[in-house]
Amino acid sequence: MKILICGAGRITDELLKRVGSTWEITLIEKKSAKIAPFSTRFPSIVRVMNEDASSPVVLEKAGLKNQDCVLAMTNDDKVNLAVVGFAEKENIKNILAVVRDPAKIPDFHKIKVKTISMSSDIAHRVYKFLKDPRVRISEFGEGHAELVELTAEKQSLENLQHMAKSRDDHWRMAGVIRSNRLEFPDQINEIRKGDRLLFFGEPGLYNILSNRLAQEDPHFPRSYGQQMILGIGEDEGLDVAELLNEAFYLARGTHIEQIRVICSRESEEIHQVLSRWSESLQIDINEQDIALHKSIVADASGNDAGIAVLGYIRKLSRYFFSHPYMKIAGKLPCPLLVSKFSDPYERILVPFNGSLSGQRAVEIALDLARQFDAEVSVVVVVEPSYLHGSDSASGQWENQLLSQIRELSRIYKIKVEEHVRHGNPVKEILAMSEDYQLLVISSDTYKSGFFSISVAGMLVNRSPVSLLLVS
Repeated sequence: MKILICGAGRITDELLKRVGSTWEITLIEKKSAKIAPFSTRFPSIVRVMNEDASSPVVLEKAGLKNQDCVLAMTNDDKVNLAVVGFAEKENIKNILAVVRDPAKIPDFHKIKVKTISMSSDIAHRVYKFLKDPRVRISEFGEGHAELVELTAEKQSLENLQHMAKSRDDHWRMAGVIRSNRLEFPDQINEIRKGDRLLFFGEPGLYNILSNRLAQEDPHFPRSYGQQMILGIGEDEGLDVAELLNEAFYLARGTHIEQIRVICSRESEEIHQVLSRWSESLQIDINEQDIALHKSIVADASGNDAGIAVLGYIRKLSRYFFSHPYMKIAGKLPCPLLVSKFSDPYERILVPFNGSLSGQRAVEIALDLARQFDAEVSVVVVVEPSYLHGSDSASGQWENQLLSQIRELSRIYKIKVEEHVRHGNPVKEILAMSEDYQLLVISSDTYKSGFFSISVAGMLVNRSPVSLLLVS
């Protein structure tokens, strides 16, 4: 095999330690001091050229068109881009470039060559480690398959035993590393603490295995689904960058790895911001001609949606009694975040009225508080006594709600700050919300009680912070 390597650095040095002696390597390096040690150390090098690799004349002298593989690995992205450009014109089958600046990657992808990003690839691996140090992930087949390695711990043995026997159509356990030896599934009778299990399957395997390991402790929004559906409208007052930043903050904090962006038109601003996060999140952009609220409901219903996100658009809420966000939330199969760009979430407030969806709102708030290391407060608003018939009935209702809150706090093992307010629910909740970054509210639509659709809708319109609507 004939290989042309441009750049004599540490990566080239490590590579040449591994290649076979039958390979014929031509090495080009502009700096003579860097190239000197290579000519005598590696028998696979048949030619050394102390010249500028970005020159087409130099590449022609190096026999570019006769090479089986071209590697652009200099310290200069401009030089590497020039090298792969000339190699692509010569129809070289195998071309690879090492890219220092992640912002330059799109330039290389325009030429349709493979790249290794010095910073992004390493950051991606570190990011995976931080999400779960027990897990290692390797991609295969151009990203169409994954090999996941995870270490068995005492608290996960029972779940791992079930996973090892799984016959899922999309993934299988491929083997176990035990005492530094590889054993195949048919050789394994049980999973032991310290075993390193190898699972092979389709992309997204990490999310599947994480959910299986955490079945006894589901995390929002993955208890609803694996994807975030993000709707971006055309309103001129919408700060797209801020909306995307809050969506990505939420996705990273809750371990969502796939975002489906629904927009009504192509936007250069959207693509620029999305490109900054595409290394750590799988992002799909879908341009739709129909109204955004219809698109996001249809897309969420047809996919594995865990949460939907929309930016707050004032003109959508100009009609006092229509409350469009409440209507959208009622049609979605998952909770809806109405973003007002109030991340990061350090303090979360949940108004509680005792309904089933109100209890779900409290549970989701507690789950989010655990994931974001945030404080959570629950407020019960007691309306004037004439609405309940008597003060005693009001006091009994209040005590029942506080008892429910304390039981949920005990179950989730998270401290909850309790608040009781008397008066108009909208005014009381809005007055408190200024000290918080996220409101988690029930979006149920029954008419009795303070959480009628009009009250919840007014909170959406008037709240100074983002709201998570839970049906």
